[in-house]
Amino acid sequence: MTAPLLLLGCGYTLTRFAVAEARAGREVLATTRDAARRAVLEGAGVRVVSLDDALSRAAGAHVVDSVPPDAGLDARFAEALSRSRPSRFVYLSSTGVYGSARGHVDEATPVERTSAVSRARLEAEDLFLTLGASVMRIAGIYGPGRGTSGRLKAGTLRIPDSGGGRLSRIHVDDLVDAVRVVLERGAPGEVYCVADRRPATQEETASWLCQQLGLPMPPRVPLESLHESLRGDRAISAAKLEALGWTPRHPDFTTGFLAAMEEEARGGALLG
Repeated sequence: MTAPLLLLGCGYTLTRFAVAEARAGREVLATTRDAARRAVLEGAGVRVVSLDDALSRAAGAHVVDSVPPDAGLDARFAEALSRSRPSRFVYLSSTGVYGSARGHVDEATPVERTSAVSRARLEAEDLFLTLGASVMRIAGIYGPGRGTSGRLKAGTLRIPDSGGGRLSRIHVDDLVDAVRVVLERGAPGEVYCVADRRPATQEETASWLCQQLGLPMPPRVPLESLHESLRGDRAISAAKLEALGWTPRHPDFTTGFLAAMEEEARGGALLG
């Protein structure tokens, strides 16, 4: 019998994961503070519970933690999970921990502890790795209702005057598949990077999307004016994850954005 699935912090990704698993007949318990997400989850048969209730039910369960460090809950989760001992534990982190790293990036690439955001993520990783968690460092997530296409339509997207460096991305459904694979086959205490197979510059992505949507190219701005996460040039490798048997359904942004736009057209975007 499949172990119950316990999801801490159901945002964009884990809501899609929870709905898919519950509809497949699995027992799923989830936490969320968002009323709209709660309605979607409960409509799919997910039990939405309090944090205390969730942590009390972790023994023997498959646990996925997507709560960011700034919520201040990492130590509480670690203490509770060290007592209850879930059968599997996955922590969702970010490739942002690589900071200013450039070029090819994988699990062996040195991380950067200088920024407060990166340091908080790494402290959470360290805390949970000692409990046997599998850590997933995730590239930029996009999908229906979320990502570059929405910012283009809203007129809020800006690209650097140089065209920008390469950015790695992952379609939300590929990330859901990756979480499922790591829960089933990931090694305790190991780190896995998650990204598609084709990093692309912001200019390349925006140009392709503008052609698809019939929109003009967005304004160009100095690179220094963009958020730090958009100034790099990184190609995230998911080779270690693929060795577990994960294969992205959307290996690059073209197939991924087409799928996202088709789902949006059907009215199927799940709370972007």
